Amino acid sequence: MNSVVNSARYPIHDLESQVVLDLVASARSNLTTFGACHFSQFLSTAGLSDCLKEAMSLESQAHPSNNEYTPYYQEPDDGYPAGHPRNSTVQFAVRYISRKLIPQDSPLRMLFEGDDLLAFLRNLLPNEPLYRYSDDRGSLNYTVMGTNDQLGWHFDACELVASVLLRPADFGGDFEYMPAVRSTDDENFGAVESILSGQDQRRKTVTFQSGDLLLFRGRHSLHRVTPIEGTTTRLMALLSFDNVEQAPERDVPDDLLPP
Repeated sequence: MNSVVNSARYPIHDLESQVVLDLVASARSNLTTFGACHFSQFLSTAGLSDCLKEAMSLESQAHPSNNEYTPYYQEPDDGYPAGHPRNSTVQFAVRYISRKLIPQDSPLRMLFEGDDLLAFLRNLLPNEPLYRYSDDRGSLNYTVMGTNDQLGWHFDACELVASVLLRPADFGGDFEYMPAVRSTDDENFGAVESILSGQDQRRKTVTFQSGDLLLFRGRHSLHRVTPIEGTTTRLMALLSFDNVEQAPERDVPDDLLPP
């Protein structure tokens, strides 16, 4: 896996190295404060090239999703009043390259299924269990976003997502988030409703470069990807992790994730 990761900058195969100890201390602080941490140039030059080539070769097989759902990946529920987050929709327009299309010898699989990355992530969250996300449809994907595609404000179904930018769009495609909007004990629907109505001035924007990795705790933080502009598709790799070894089955609309 060292050929995939920029091991000179991120020697995650050696958790006792001073470089990794310093990385862990900084990342723990950022995850606690912001619910996110950004590792620039996380992929090696060869790793980025190989993942980008693979994503481009699979792009034509990507599963399309273009619909409106609630920020909880659900159909709107009219049992709630108009304007309630459970009865409000945002646009989800993206294409997914599913795990089953990714070859067994894929560099992305090497990263996700190897021991080094998971051990490193567990060091970042030492007080909670962490496993590779068990949902076959949502655990490992390349995503493709073209002109006018976007992901509206939403929460993730799993605890931690590692997003790696492979190729940016010409314009747009910004990752924005509102940290710690809800908690296990409080859905905070009032804050969610306010953000959906445009009161999002506190949003944070991540400036990605190709090969960067963002760790994000999206279960409790609203986040979105702004509309894509231009002719170049935005290509990302998504690697997902959760606090339970076997995730409960989700009632997700059929078109939202690949079969």
